[in-house]
Amino acid sequence: MVLSGYEELEHTADIALRVWGEDFFTLLRQSANGMYDLMGVDVELTVLKKIKFKIEDNSQEIQLVDFLNEVLYLVEDEHARYDLFVFNKVEEGIIVQASGYGVKSLQQNIKAVTFHNLVIEETDSGLEVSITFDV
Repeated sequence: MVLSGYEELEHTADIALRVWGEDFFTLLRQSANGMYDLMGVDVELTVLKKIKFKIEDNSQEIQLVDFLNEVLYLVEDEHARYDLFVFNKVEEGIIVQASGYGVKSLQQNIKAVTFHNLVIEETDSGLEVSITFDV
């Protein structure tokens, strides 16, 4: 059995993912990778980029949406795809250090990550969530 991953879900108007992972940080990583795949992000493996940002302390659902919206911003406005994430839980939230590469092209724009039916559930093997993206 695969402990973490994602798959695209059927959705009438938008696009959606089911994501699972053994812990919350794995869920964040898999969610970002799934969103990149939905967008068809292609990178230029030339210059390594690094960034650091913070996700405010809140519920896991809000932190997930905040994280993905930041990653979405970085793809669309900064033209960067970050694949390697290091998370550090602090009292004020989560410090994210990421590295990746510049975006060469993307196939589909995502307007936003939504809270539609977004509930992180505990499973026997970790956590699972369905995420809907506004396109």
